[in-house]
Amino acid sequence: MRPITPVRVLRDLVYGTARIGYAGGGGPMLEVCLFLDAYLPDAAPNSVGPALILAFGGAFHRGSKEDDTIARPGVTNTAMAEYCRRFAAQGIACFSVDYRLAPADPDPGDTPVLTEPDGVPTGRIAEVREIMGLAPITAREVSWAMEAAIDDVAAAIRWVHREADRFSVDPKRIVVGGWSAGARAALYAAYGEGVACAGVIALSGTIQEADLKAHLRPGRRLPPALLIAAEHDLSYVPAGVEGTASAIRRADGQARAVHVPGHDHWYPAEAMTSAGLTVEATMLDALRGWTR
Repeated sequence: MRPITPVRVLRDLVYGTARIGYAGGGGPMLEVCLFLDAYLPDAAPNSVGPALILAFGGAFHRGSKEDDTIARPGVTNTAMAEYCRRFAAQGIACFSVDYRLAPADPDPGDTPVLTEPDGVPTGRIAEVREIMGLAPITAREVSWAMEAAIDDVAAAIRWVHREADRFSVDPKRIVVGGWSAGARAALYAAYGEGVACAGVIALSGTIQEADLKAHLRPGRRLPPALLIAAEHDLSYVPAGVEGTASAIRRADGQARAVHVPGHDHWYPAEAMTSAGLTVEATMLDALRGWTR
């Protein structure tokens, strides 16, 4: 492990704008700013290095670039912002991304990547909506929020590419990822939208089977992926992680599935994985390998 370096945090940087108030396409819609936070190592002047862009989890309904933790009996998951802080201290420029959430009724945009919008998983989303006191919604309505999140994460990745010089980032060494909903958004941004990146780190995130067939084609350049799932994760995640990794490999890409024994969906960075390392160390190992 490298020596810990001081970290600068630049908050609420605008990476784009997008619309909310979709109402099934009926509007009227409101244009809003999209924000991210940059966690930057105090590196030597003119030192160019890799970057990591992370999107938070929360069933496309809650969470933020500052905090997406959920307290569980005896354990709390590690926020994407905290991963950013830790990896920035290891010399990696990190960006924690906000994206539009379902309660804002975001415009799904005109670049759909979900080929079966009526079949997206809604079990956890139904639980979260009940907790939040919101009325049930259909899978199609969930897909609109997912498309918006994917668009936003893709826009954030493109923004970091454009601003690479500003942050002393090598645009060929940008890795993307996230947890849960954020991991799904990152996966779809990379493999569905085709946004350029050096790799994808997905914590409990998957791509639907129909979308794997639609977007993962042999001959297309695919970024490598690290997919992590907990032993007691959300019901569809462990099989989905294995299926996503297998599909990437069948399309001539590189992908590794790693499991976190004894934990549920809300596992911390310190949890040990089947790779013999903590979740944090497994992520860092992949990141370092892809961005040498």
